[in-house]
Amino acid sequence: MMKEIAKAILWEIFFNIIFLICIYYLWNWLMTDLLLAKKISIFESWGLRALVQFLIYNRYYERKK
Repeated sequence: MMKEIAKAILWEIFFNIIFLICIYYLWNWLMTDLLLAKKISIFESWGLRALVQFLIYNRYYERKK
């Protein structure tokens, strides 16, 4: 049981790192050229991901009620 939990946590960390890297590079590649936005750091991409996840979770929770 404990191995399964540890394995699930490691997979979650792995996928979060992959998503952060994707957000970071896509933002710095596309948004700086298309919208003249400033480049972001990896920590800002983590905040952007957290914000999007929060907004999507709230929308799902409200529909479920």
